[in-house]
Amino acid sequence: MQPTTIIEIIFILVGTGLLTLVAYFLKKPLKMLVLSAAGLILISSIIFYSVHPFIVESQTNNAIQQLDAHLTTTFKADSWEISDTDDYEIKKVKFLHVIFDNEPTIVYEYQITESTIKQVRFWGAETGDDAEILLDKGRAPQHIEQQ
Repeated sequence: MQPTTIIEIIFILVGTGLLTLVAYFLKKPLKMLVLSAAGLILISSIIFYSVHPFIVESQTNNAIQQLDAHLTTTFKADSWEISDTDDYEIKKVKFLHVIFDNEPTIVYEYQITESTIKQVRFWGAETGDDAEILLDKGRAPQHIEQQ
């Protein structure tokens, strides 16, 4: 679980706890309304945080399939490994990393949306050197896509 998720859950629990505490000092009709709101917030949060990982996983799997199909048409003779960026947010844009088997020292990053796939950058796998340093060292990546 991400630290931000833990903080969000703590805020929700504290908020619903405070609403519940305030509700005990109110008159009956208003008390029921505030307790209902606190219960609704709590139940909605439980549902959201239960479903959230499945949505992110589905988005990531769809992006991986899109990227794999793109790479299959672009680099027919090559093989590769696709990994995600450990992003646990629901987003319209996914970033995936690709390492080609015949070029294991370079990581390529792709940006995947519903309609486009774009290679955004690359770097050295072992050293973390960015593109400019790799090119200065005379290591020209073989799988650069022209934008």
